[in-house]
Amino acid sequence: MAITTAICLVLVGSALWLLDAKTRRVRRLFLALVVLIALFGQLAVLGYVLGVGYLYGIGATTEMAVHTALLFLVMSAGVLCARPELSGVELLMSAGAGGVMARRVLVAAFGAPFILGWVIVEGRKLGLYDSAFESSLLIVGGIVFMVRHIWKSAAVLECVDRDRGRAVEDRSRLALREEAAQAAVRERDEFLSIASHELRTPIAALQLTLQALQRKLGGGEAATLGHDRAARALEGSLHQVARLTRLVDQLLDLSRIKAGRLKLDPERVNLVEVVRQAVEPLRVVLAQAGCSLSLRAEREILGNWDALRIEQVVTNLVSNALKYGANAPVEISVRRRGDTAVIAVRDHGIGIAPENTARIFERFERAVSSRDYAGVGIGLFVARQIVEAHGGSIRVESALAMGSTFVVELPIEHVEPPSMLRPHHYKPSIP
Repeated sequence: MAITTAICLVLVGSALWLLDAKTRRVRRLFLALVVLIALFGQLAVLGYVLGVGYLYGIGATTEMAVHTALLFLVMSAGVLCARPELSGVELLMSAGAGGVMARRVLVAAFGAPFILGWVIVEGRKLGLYDSAFESSLLIVGGIVFMVRHIWKSAAVLECVDRDRGRAVEDRSRLALREEAAQAAVRERDEFLSIASHELRTPIAALQLTLQALQRKLGGGEAATLGHDRAARALEGSLHQVARLTRLVDQLLDLSRIKAGRLKLDPERVNLVEVVRQAVEPLRVVLAQAGCSLSLRAEREILGNWDALRIEQVVTNLVSNALKYGANAPVEISVRRRGDTAVIAVRDHGIGIAPENTARIFERFERAVSSRDYAGVGIGLFVARQIVEAHGGSIRVESALAMGSTFVVELPIEHVEPPSMLRPHHYKPSIP
């Protein structure tokens, strides 16, 4: 075995032994060993290319074979790739400016000696120049190679720098657009809040006036055709005022949620009574739409909840069932499951496509066109915010043309005896 081959084998074994080095000093030794392996292999290959024996053999000892030299070059690269984070291989493979520069300069550094050496050796064989010219050719050729690669690398880096500059400008423009969009959203939310507050007063006055007219009309003389028409018109007007009131309340809730001012007033209540109180005012409207209503509930489920907000959630869900499931039954169930109260509202309407079941709980999102069904997509968003503020969750189980089931799960906290119930906030439920 050639001495240089034996040395390279020892170096390879030592480098592999230090592969998992932790300290910086040992890591530097690892890199030095790998560089020495590559240097021995490159010198041997260069010796064979140039015909210089002392580059691949020492004195009269056995010479390193060319395939062995190539093998050591490959082995040095393999050891480097085994720990790319230590050896700089990550930088060499990088798509950034540093990686581009490293690859180009390394090509010149490794390729120039072989090409220039071959030219010099062949020229010497042909007797084209003397040793002085050979030295000059080696120096000038090396300079030309390096300058060419440095120039090309600089051009690539310049392109990368221009692209980075354009990316920074684009990012700045996007940031400005995002800021403008956020400002527009804030202005819209502020407008909704102000408009909702301002609309409450005229709507309340209009509702009181219509109710007064309805009472006056109801206490008049015997019904006539004109009397019946006026009564129906008043009833329709009151219905639309009620819808407008609900929309304004939802807009107010939306502005409170955006401002982080949605506050709960929890108290010890019976959830069954809360649901009944929310459902009873809707029975007449459901009957007019051809929807029968069934409520299955346990006798009593006590917990700490904001009764008015839970009523609002139930009203929104039943209103949705009425809107998308006219002339079909609506089923409500209230039950306790461990430490959780579960409210389920099922309709037999048009259903919801699976890809829309998540986004319908977002603000201003709807699963159907507003041209076919009225609404602006606020109710479910507000319901989700209220339920999550209670520490609960809301989901929908649905399929197209198969109806929908909205499931609300509310945690029960610190359940107390029935004597702690505060029924004075509720009227007796209608059986």
